[in-house]
Amino acid sequence: MAREKYQIIHLAFTTSWRFAMDTTGMVPDPQRSPIDPTLFADLPALPGIYRFFGEQDELLYVGKSINLRQRVKSHFSARHRDKKEGRLCYLTRRIEHQVTAGELGALLLENREIKQRQPIFNRRQRRYRQLHTWRLETDARGFLVPELYRPLANNDGWHQDSYGLFRSPRQAKAMLDSKVRDAGLCPRICGLEGSGKGACFAHQLGRCRGACCGKETVESHDQRLRATLEDQHIQAWPYTGVLVIREENGQQTDYHLIDQWCHLTTVQREPETAAVMPDTDASFDLDSYRMLIRFLDQGIEHFVLAPDN
Repeated sequence: MAREKYQIIHLAFTTSWRFAMDTTGMVPDPQRSPIDPTLFADLPALPGIYRFFGEQDELLYVGKSINLRQRVKSHFSARHRDKKEGRLCYLTRRIEHQVTAGELGALLLENREIKQRQPIFNRRQRRYRQLHTWRLETDARGFLVPELYRPLANNDGWHQDSYGLFRSPRQAKAMLDSKVRDAGLCPRICGLEGSGKGACFAHQLGRCRGACCGKETVESHDQRLRATLEDQHIQAWPYTGVLVIREENGQQTDYHLIDQWCHLTTVQREPETAAVMPDTDASFDLDSYRMLIRFLDQGIEHFVLAPDN
């Protein structure tokens, strides 16, 4: 992959500060900003990400925008200044920016950098390696039954529809239990109650419609189970190779390589083979998955590289 080029803007700081008191506390006076406003002219009006660094070159903040110049300037605008943003501006000593070819590239890059580098002023996010998800299997009676699965541990990708991503089995079961109770599904069929004959305990309490004792059909219970889990739905990977999404801004073209909903890497030359070297931290990420689904639904340009033989 072509080495990414960074452009660095060094901020000019005055030797003294004046502060304005407001109801939120000490905030740098926006009328006496230490930043040379002419430096913003070097920022392009293009998509990309930007990074704010502090006194010891610590990473304070990573942001993204479809217009870098406008977004970075807005941080230092009195109109948008609050206590947190005022402190961020006060601590910032230099800014880096990195242009991307489009909005999706900026979103993917920002998401990855925040989770990898954990900037001080960004909301804390993590990548979890031991994720659990629900998949629907058919039992001996023909009912769809949620089975807890660890797709990353089994390394078989996303070849089957799944529901939700959870850090632990306890979290996964809490979600399923809530969904089952709210929908009046059978907890015994869904694996939340021990096996037995006749009506389940929830049915005796009026909380189950009776699939366990023949009062609800298999088809009806299956349909309602799918419907109640729909907001947790993760689509099965529908492609037969590596998905390539193309973005262009008139000055730069990016190709985002995706496999099993994992963002493998981004390159600036059109790939000719599916045998790509993924970035070191390429793995499934729920936020990236949602971004990809949204842009694909909007019809973003893409094609598929067939697997190499």
